[in-house]
Amino acid sequence: MKHLSVEIDEKLYEPLLALLRQFPEDRVHILEQTPSSHPQALSFEEAMAHTLDKNAELYKRLA
Repeated sequence: MKHLSVEIDEKLYEPLLALLRQFPEDRVHILEQTPSSHPQALSFEEAMAHTLDKNAELYKRLA
């Protein structure tokens, strides 16, 4: 099986879910996630700042 992750507008959520539920259960597995159960992606700048902070901590311990 393949995996697909989709972010969808609230208004389209229920109609899409109804469409997906028409497929056989052994062919389509629906895993619902709420925003609170899935961490928000970091921007490039946030990820870079986090990495640099962690590297600075590591270098201090290694010095």
